[in-house]
Amino acid sequence: MSRIWAIILNTFREAVRDRILHGVLGLACAVLFFNLALGELALTQQLRVVEDIGLAAISFFSVVVAIFLGSSLLYKEIERKTLYVILPKPIRRWEFLVGKFGGIVLTALVFVLVMGGILLAVMGVQRGASLGLVSGLLLGFAIALGVLIKKLPDPTVTTIALAALFAGVMLAVAGSVHVDVALVGRSLILDLGEVAVLTTVALFFSSFSTPFLTGGFTFGVWLVGRSAQSMAEMRSELLGEEVRSMLHGLARVVPNFDLFVPGHATLAAANEGGPWLYVGETMGYATLYCIVLLVLASAVFSRRDFV
Repeated sequence: MSRIWAIILNTFREAVRDRILHGVLGLACAVLFFNLALGELALTQQLRVVEDIGLAAISFFSVVVAIFLGSSLLYKEIERKTLYVILPKPIRRWEFLVGKFGGIVLTALVFVLVMGGILLAVMGVQRGASLGLVSGLLLGFAIALGVLIKKLPDPTVTTIALAALFAGVMLAVAGSVHVDVALVGRSLILDLGEVAVLTTVALFFSSFSTPFLTGGFTFGVWLVGRSAQSMAEMRSELLGEEVRSMLHGLARVVPNFDLFVPGHATLAAANEGGPWLYVGETMGYATLYCIVLLVLASAVFSRRDFV
């Protein structure tokens, strides 16, 4: 377990140094802040507009992060030949792959926490929270992060803790003005489940392919997965029986990413245990899929010749 944890931390450190990831984070922040202006343009249901667009943006950018990191990090280890130094050590290939998976998911977790905190801040302001208070908190956390990165030799664990604290503080601020923070929390948990499954898909392709092909294959699986429910229920007579059978079979094989973006009514259901039960079942589905794909990826990766 210590070997896997070491790979997780090293993967996280490598990921957070990537400038492309910084660009994605900056763009996501800009979209979320601009979301406040879009809410003001709505005639009614301003908070609902901010919530829906914000959650959709977090989901999309999380997918981008998962595809980018899952497609590139394993290949970089091979391209830079750092893998040739690691594998002779007492570490199994499946442990290395699981460590890579854990590091990417940990990076995505920090990304989702930061984005979720910003969305809660925007929703809180939309709902009537003090703009000065929210701005001060955002500035304070940004300064604290900058100081930690500059002063600490390895701010990895502190950065993760700071991201969690940031999300928690913004959750408290948004909750104080009666924002439905439980609904936002459920959506963010499902985003993380989608990222985890998509990461295993990317690592599976990355175990035997190039970053470009891996990115294309993973994006294709995600697109098909977002349509899995529609394909499974397709009954159109305009399509032949063979085509419908192929679509139904494909819907059973690819991950059903549609489960991770349910409608507002599903996440806001008032019946006892309803929304949390749905989240639990969906995360169980994600866990099972991750295990299966990691086993397949490890089997392929263990047979790859790096000589």
